[in-house]
Amino acid sequence: MLKIGEFARLSQVSLKTLRHYDTLGLLRPSQIDPENGYRLYNLDQFADMMRIMALKDCGFALEEIVHLLHTQDGNTLEELLHQRVVAQQERVREEQARLGRLLARVQQLDTMQTAGPLYDVALKQTEPFTLLGRRAQVASAEAIGDFSRDVCQQIEQHALIPVGPLVHLYFDETELDEGLDLFAGFPVATLPAQLPTQFSYLRLVGGEQVACVLYRGEYARINEAYVALDRWLASSGYRQIGPCREIYHRSPLQTSDATSYLTEIQYPIRETIVQE
Repeated sequence: MLKIGEFARLSQVSLKTLRHYDTLGLLRPSQIDPENGYRLYNLDQFADMMRIMALKDCGFALEEIVHLLHTQDGNTLEELLHQRVVAQQERVREEQARLGRLLARVQQLDTMQTAGPLYDVALKQTEPFTLLGRRAQVASAEAIGDFSRDVCQQIEQHALIPVGPLVHLYFDETELDEGLDLFAGFPVATLPAQLPTQFSYLRLVGGEQVACVLYRGEYARINEAYVALDRWLASSGYRQIGPCREIYHRSPLQTSDATSYLTEIQYPIRETIVQE
């Protein structure tokens, strides 16, 4: 028989750990000395300790190991281990994605002095909503404002009630002489029974992952935020998979102070698949 200290040294665990295992019913002493209350372990229990250590290393909780310690069902254990493999692979994927974002952040800081102000890139999940507005080929970036104002005026004229801020979606950009494919509209709770002929709608299903930056100030320098987001995207392990969105949280619709404009830029993204 081995005293608890001897068994702890053999197993390379602490006395506290062995007492905790005893409390859980995971590994009880073989005997308790009736005279002094010392916990005594049989050398054969070393095999149980080795199995506990192996199962812990595979990610099983102690409560799970209590039930697995003496199982002889190889199929059950194999299935549980397979589930652990899948879970571990997902954790590795998540950590690789986090590493990519960290490296992109470092590169942002490295280029901050030459690439303008620092923009914080955040990842979000979109919510579902319906946009009511118009989609058109806008002649140039300078014409975006006039088009958007026209959409706002038409929404107001038809007494349609938005439930959120103005949104722009930029679809595949064409050559400058062909313009920009732009949808401008507002989220609405319900669509009107008869949709005015000049309007169309887009249903955004939600659940998309988007990379976002916030731009503050007048729109003349908004390209700085796009440059920052593009740089982040190039080094983060993600790629853009859908139209860019601009959400006008504070715009000329609410204030005449251009320095207080607040625009959120969103890129729907997906992790780049690395071929082994």
